[in-house]
Amino acid sequence: MRFTNGNVKHQFVSIVTVAFTLLAISISSTCAGEWLHDFQAAQKLAQDKDMPLLVHFHASWCGPCHKMEQSVLSTQTIKSVLGKRIIGVKIDSDQYPQLVDRFNVRSLPSDILLTPTGTIITRTDGMQQKNTYLSFLGRGASRYENDRRVYLAQKSKQELMARKQQESETAAEDSVEIEVQEEVEEKTYVASDPARIGLEGYSPIALTRDRKWTKGKQEFSWPYQGITYLLSSRAELEIFKIDPGRYAPQLLGCDPVILNKQDRAIPGDTKYGAYYDHNLYLFVDLESREEFKKNPDRFSRTMHVLKIEQVEGTQVR
Repeated sequence: MRFTNGNVKHQFVSIVTVAFTLLAISISSTCAGEWLHDFQAAQKLAQDKDMPLLVHFHASWCGPCHKMEQSVLSTQTIKSVLGKRIIGVKIDSDQYPQLVDRFNVRSLPSDILLTPTGTIITRTDGMQQKNTYLSFLGRGASRYENDRRVYLAQKSKQELMARKQQESETAAEDSVEIEVQEEVEEKTYVASDPARIGLEGYSPIALTRDRKWTKGKQEFSWPYQGITYLLSSRAELEIFKIDPGRYAPQLLGCDPVILNKQDRAIPGDTKYGAYYDHNLYLFVDLESREEFKKNPDRFSRTMHVLKIEQVEGTQVR
């Protein structure tokens, strides 16, 4: 059979169209309840679906990695979350050393939850049990969804203010300034209010890494979820900026026991802090902290969407 140039071109376009369609269907079906294995494709999918991206680092020679694969990652319980609230991708650390360096992976297995744009929400290292891992995913996804709601509410308010300002101001310079400000703010789902100081001014980096109460400095401050945290040095500031959720207290520093039982957002006290699953929780008194220790999964899994305005009292600890 002979083809004219027009027919050949038409058939080529048709083949390419079908190929891309099949690829899109394949990616879409894979993300629903399945792990991906290409970081760039997974990140693109997370951006398209506006979901956090879970990156699981492993290696063929890693015994705990194989154990976690069989008892956790391949279970239907974990797969049921993928594609619904989270996009998951598995990364072989030997094949992608650049990603290992980029995310400062120092042990295997290692799991990092990212925003669609690549900001670290939370992370965990080592072999995880299924329930602990599921709790880790739930808290991370809820934190992203909460920050996103706050961001969208702020963005809507800013857009309304910008429209009013544009109606009263005609200068081109002012218009450009507004556009640049909005573009920068769209890069993060973080609310900020510099009037609120977290951890009574102590550095969350020094507390988490060294368990030391080191006072931060105003010149090294950074806002996260409506609270301003003070770091003690430029190096600490840069570390905190990369992954603030790893070092800031959970639930905006509110007591998780009271929040769970009374539905009240009461700031905890730095004198009654405790770490669980690599996360810092603050409590109002010793009794509350002891109750948390008896059943930490119950209180740490509290899926409560908090806004900074809901926190009772004037000081966020």
